Amino acid sequence: MALTGESLGGGKRLLGDSEPQPKQMLTSSKDNSGGKDGASRAGSTGSSTVPRVEANFPLVVDPSHIEAAQAFSILRSRLLSLHKKAGIRTVIITSSDVGDGKTMVATNLALSLGELGSKRILLVDGDLRAASATKILKMNHLPGMGDFLQGKRQFDAVIHPTQFQNLSVAPTGLVPKNTLPAILEGPHWPEFIEQAKAKFDLIIIDTVPVSAPVADLELLMAPCDGYLLVVHMRQTRRPGLKRVNVRLDAKKCLGAILNNDNELYDYAHEYYYVRPKNPK
Repeated sequence: MALTGESLGGGKRLLGDSEPQPKQMLTSSKDNSGGKDGASRAGSTGSSTVPRVEANFPLVVDPSHIEAAQAFSILRSRLLSLHKKAGIRTVIITSSDVGDGKTMVATNLALSLGELGSKRILLVDGDLRAASATKILKMNHLPGMGDFLQGKRQFDAVIHPTQFQNLSVAPTGLVPKNTLPAILEGPHWPEFIEQAKAKFDLIIIDTVPVSAPVADLELLMAPCDGYLLVVHMRQTRRPGLKRVNVRLDAKKCLGAILNNDNELYDYAHEYYYVRPKNPK
């Protein structure tokens, strides 16, 4: 993955009371265990309280993905700069179509920020239909956004801490059929954002792609500061980018992230790659 040089404010843009929650361990793919998802809560009824990540999903906490960690550290520093200069706090991560990598970016960006530890970070799985981030982090069994939006759970009950002191996650939770987009149209989503801003410095929100023929994206975007658009090189097509311009407010575009374009950095990788010193 590579980041565009004009991302994040660079000018040009592409077309009840709750009980304390146990910390969720976000482990690397080497520790991934098997198991099938069920179908009642965001696609699963798993009983484990320790979420695992998919084996084929690169995470910045996995030492075997050094280049990914470096790429996300660049994105992290640019977002933190924008947070400081422009006061950006709530960031939607979306893409023009399914499979462009928005969930991968949202999850890894939140993990990178949490690992740094300088800000209080909340990752929100706002893709209430696919629940991709929730499934990847194996949080299917936990209460989350669906429960809050229906008024069944208080804010603190749907926020789950991780092993990173400054990173928490709001999974999808229980989303009954035929409740979307209605549960996003009421006052609960703006209320969630306001409560989140009172307790966290940055809120990263994974959402449905622009191509989804549903109103979820516009409803999620309304109370948020801006969005980052994930563009998959050699996959995202021009009609998809035009659709982004039609559906989303260009003034809220914070920049674009190029996925699957490692050659932008290949020329300098060998020179700047940090190797362990030879033992004397």
